[in-house]
Parts: sequence; C-alpha cells; structure tokens
Amino acid sequence: MRLADEYCIRPGQNLNSVVSAPYNPIDVFKRLSIAEHYEYEMSGSNEIHLTLPGIWCQHDIVIAWHEDTETIHFYLALDGRAPGGRSNDICRLLSLLNERLNVGHFDFWGKNGALVYRNALSLRGGARLKIEQAQDMIASALDAAERGYPACQYVIWAGKSPEDALTSALVDLAANP
Repeated sequence: MRLADEYCIRPGQNLNSVVSAPYNPIDVFKRLSIAEHYEYEMSGSNEIHLTLPGIWCQHDIVIAWHEDTETIHFYLALDGRAPGGRSNDICRLLSLLNERLNVGHFDFWGKNGALVYRNALSLRGGARLKIEQAQDMIASALDAAERGYPACQYVIWAGKSPEDALTSALVDLAANP
C-alpha cells in the first residue's frame, strides 16, 4: 500500500467516470498524428509510437495510457550510444538540462544505458485530454530533445565537461533556428 492511499489522498473513481463510456486519450494522439502527418504505429489500444524529425536526428516517442492510474506516460529516447565510463558526467549534464525545463525531465537508465526525456499527465476524475495539451506534450519533448541530444553527444563523443557541452549545444541550437 502506498502512503497516499493510506491517508486517502488519491481521488477515487467518481460516478461520472464509472458510468461514462471508456475513454482513451491515445486516440487524441492518433488523430493529431494523422492530421500533422506524423509517422506513428499503434502498439495495442493503450500505446502509440511516434517518429518525428529533429534538427539532429529522428526522435522516437512512446506514449502510453495507464487506465488504472488514469495517467498518460510520455517517453522520448535520445538516440545515441551508451556513455561508457562517462555516466557521472551524463547525470550531471541531465541535471543541468532539467534545471532549464518547465515540464518533464531527463533520466539516465543505467541498466540499458538509455537517455530518456519523460513526462506524465494525470487525467484523474474523468478529465479528458485536449488536443492543445497533446500538442504541448509533443512540443515540450521536442524542444528538450533538441537541447539534450547534442549536449549528450558532446559529452560522449567529444569528451566535453557537462557545462561546456550544454553551452556548445545551446550555441549550435541558436545557429539552427
């Protein structure tokens, strides 16, 4: 049992969410993908994979709907090799990047060496995802990835310090409006 459950902090299902037809916000991302001509693939009814072009590389996004918690989970994996012996520098860089984000955050998953941007959105109580929210989630992820990807590459490939890598990446981004 979680502490929040024990103290009844989490909202329970209300009558509206029990009576209403099943709602799946993944449908909003699918409609948006069709309208914007994004490459997408459905992995079941509760997960969609998007591939979007960026300045530096293609961005692979996974969006999953968790009905039990009524939460959308959003993942964008940064393409690139594992940092090898530079994991401390990568973690420091991700901390510097996270300081500049309004929403979401970067993670380093040491088990498989993945660099990931993550975000989540709760739709508890029968809330419905609006198209603008879906657009914001995608836009925020792409903006973060366009800063994070080159900075990570500078640390991994060029051996730069996290601070120098971030500065270089921001300069490069400013040169490619």
